[in-house]
Amino acid sequence: MRAAAEFGPEWLAARLAALLPAWPAVSVAVAFSGGGDSLALLAALCALPRRRRPRGGLRAIHVDHGLQAASRAWARECRRLAIALDVPLAVRRVAVVAPRGTSLEAAAREARYAALARLLRDGEVLLTAHHLEDQAETVLLQLLRGAGLAGLAAMPVQAPLGRGVLLRPLLELPREALRAYVTHRQLAWIEDPMNADPRFDRAFVRAELLARLAARWPGAPRAIARSARHAQEAQELLEQLAQADLDAAADGDELAVTVLRRLAPQRRRNLLRLWIARRGGRPPGSRQLAEIAGPLLAARADAQPRVEWPGGGVRRY
Repeated sequence: MRAAAEFGPEWLAARLAALLPAWPAVSVAVAFSGGGDSLALLAALCALPRRRRPRGGLRAIHVDHGLQAASRAWARECRRLAIALDVPLAVRRVAVVAPRGTSLEAAAREARYAALARLLRDGEVLLTAHHLEDQAETVLLQLLRGAGLAGLAAMPVQAPLGRGVLLRPLLELPREALRAYVTHRQLAWIEDPMNADPRFDRAFVRAELLARLAARWPGAPRAIARSARHAQEAQELLEQLAQADLDAAADGDELAVTVLRRLAPQRRRNLLRLWIARRGGRPPGSRQLAEIAGPLLAARADAQPRVEWPGGGVRRY
């Protein structure tokens, strides 16, 4: 139980100071579901002495997906918890629509982050309570989907979001540390039944895969999360190489075919991923990316081949 004893206001303040050079001269919002993890994060922040709290202000944001009959009651409970912790709370209800081929989980996640991005103020830091097991679950899900390095890198500690920054300070902490903290504080949290419903991918991975792995290898979640960090480092190197190749191939907003043809196929694909991402398009699948890097570039000079995928497309002129 050593890890459980570590978590609290002091641990959190030290972690945030390490991640945010300007801490505590920042404004902070906490993504607050009312579950045990986000409650631990918010409660620990509120337990800091006022002089050590974020000087730009502290607030919580609850996104109501409307996927459960009790979701409005959960929003009311989040208000009650926020009042008890003396922190302002913004509640936003979103409509979750899952297009064909998209899981309800993925659609809810997109709707949630879109709402959070819209609500963030200039330079505000959004904290989420994703922890060690969340990261391990994400790696396993990405592995089962056949993801590349970017997917296996799972959740980054920090990323831009809307007009602010998304920060996940708890990725190295196990869930038990957070639950021990709220239990010690005698705080009651909300249990979303979707989190234990094996019909949903993440719940299945949590209950059936990660739990069994951890039963045989207790250090499995931490080892899987460590692999994600290695993948993140490797992905950063690939992005640096892609940027160098992009600098050489860029022709305004377009890419020079003659330069792309001189690159090895794997470097072409690496460059194309970055270029498409910078253009704001949805990433293509492996098959479409291979078509762009291969047949599209090899087409005769008077052809204008096009490769399309949901949310994007590339044409050669």
